[in-house]
Amino acid sequence: MHTEECRDPYGAALGAVRQFAEAGRFTPGEALVVTELAAEVGLSPTPVREALACLAGEGLIERRRGRGYFYPQLTASEVIDLFELQLAFLHAALTLHPRGVGSLRKAVSGIDPLDGAQALFDAIIDQSANKALMTAHRRVARRLGPVLRAERAMAEPSGEPVWQMIEAINEGQLPDLLHRLQTYHYRRSARVAAFLKRSGR
Repeated sequence: MHTEECRDPYGAALGAVRQFAEAGRFTPGEALVVTELAAEVGLSPTPVREALACLAGEGLIERRRGRGYFYPQLTASEVIDLFELQLAFLHAALTLHPRGVGSLRKAVSGIDPLDGAQALFDAIIDQSANKALMTAHRRVARRLGPVLRAERAMAEPSGEPVWQMIEAINEGQLPDLLHRLQTYHYRRSARVAAFLKRSGR
């Protein structure tokens, strides 16, 4: 994947491992062998090990003392906690740093309801233009990666819940949107066991 002359092996390793994680390359609980990953991306083990240590600090990878690195295996309660954190971020984007309904409408104008709720959530967070909020939300979404992929695969074929949230935005009904976000949160939290089963737990 990379040549021996790569000028930033750490950056290349970090990007490769992050891309693997986000693409669903790892399964929850899988041991990540540094030498195997290094061979796969065409780098030496050192930058790969450093990248795994960095990603462990972000919570995307788990480091077990004396045992190495693993792709996290979230419990149902951890997933619900992360869902609640995501909901709090959405409330913050909509209420603490409002940029107006016009900005919000523009942010969601290209969202296809069939793309799933996460695409809508990303757009809502990004329109806040709050870098700290955007960074924190991306980290939560990365930690939830396998669960979010399972959620999208199990979503209603019509995309109805997402369509209703987009309609609330287009009509300028932010209180209705907040209510629909809360309802969506309750429904997805009730399905965590199914998401975990599908994600390979």
